[in-house]
Amino acid sequence: MSAPEKIHFRHRRLVEFADTDLAGIMHFANFFKFVECAEHAFFRSLGESVHSIDGAKQDGWPRIEVSCKYHRPARFQETLEVRLRIAELRTTSLTYAFAIHSADAPGHPLLAAGTFGIIHVELDATTRELRKTSIPAALRAKLEAAMAVPPK
Repeated sequence: MSAPEKIHFRHRRLVEFADTDLAGIMHFANFFKFVECAEHAFFRSLGESVHSIDGAKQDGWPRIEVSCKYHRPARFQETLEVRLRIAELRTTSLTYAFAIHSADAPGHPLLAAGTFGIIHVELDATTRELRKTSIPAALRAKLEAAMAVPPK
């Protein structure tokens, strides 16, 4: 996803010392944490949450598949921009395509790109049983509206 046809959400975050090794290079797994922070911010921008509790019922979005291709390292104190696009919206799941760019470097080079597949589940707080469920209609409408926004 070096040049997504649509970007549904952008989120910036600074690479902090705890994200890096002693050479000041961000650990590969932290790229996924940055994407997850962007996902949470995207849900908040829709007035939603990735985790909600209603009495004994809780719902959330566990990961079912992730992939990432790394192009360049991210470094300590570099500002990264995570660009999310909803690549697929299904009955119980959605897939994001993401691209992470350096917001500081000239031309905003691509550092990493990939996909994140998530599934909507409910957790019964009493039995601790997880089961996949349909994406709630109100949230689905918001996700579809976000997908319809012209490219930024």
